[in-house]
Amino acid sequence: MRINQDTLATALERAHAAMPRLTDVLNAADAKLGDGDTGTMLARLIATFAAVDVRATPDLGTAFMALAKAGAASTGSSLGTLVITAMMTAGKASASQSSLGWDRLGPLIAAIRDAAMARGKAELGAKTIIDGLDALAQALAGQDDPAVMAKAAAEAMQAVLDDFRPRPCTMGRARMFADRSIGLDDPGMLALAELVWAIVGSQEARHGETALA
Repeated sequence: MRINQDTLATALERAHAAMPRLTDVLNAADAKLGDGDTGTMLARLIATFAAVDVRATPDLGTAFMALAKAGAASTGSSLGTLVITAMMTAGKASASQSSLGWDRLGPLIAAIRDAAMARGKAELGAKTIIDGLDALAQALAGQDDPAVMAKAAAEAMQAVLDDFRPRPCTMGRARMFADRSIGLDDPGMLALAELVWAIVGSQEARHGETALA
């Protein structure tokens, strides 16, 4: 089995199904360091994605581009813009392809990380979603077994949150509360982790029990 539109649709369905229980958790995390609307924004964006019939698109690249187009009309937030950038990067990488091998997922996440860094003028180590993407890319690099990759992804998300929680945020709005951010999860990194856990069905999911919930 390879990554195709059905794989993408299933991931979106799982993410969409998780948002009712994640929205308040992510809003609470964001309220510690920002506007408190990360969960609400992601719920709206993922609902928009879920409404796109990606299974009906002619190829995987077109499916990702359809998501980027739909998402761009639903949010202008900084995190939302990075998600749209991710969809566009995936669309370009899979243009005119009906499927991708699982061994392509790690490099694709790395490309998304790099595109997000360029789009957000971000650096690694600043305690943002970029560090979460980097951990995910490293965990999936060289892997081609979906079951092994799911476990590695879930563990990488837990590890990167644990690694960065004691550090201060040094980018974005949260940088203004650098001292306060020590001991807290970055909301964008936490959102990525929760969505990865929801998609892979991991027991690592800890919504409702996070340090910020």
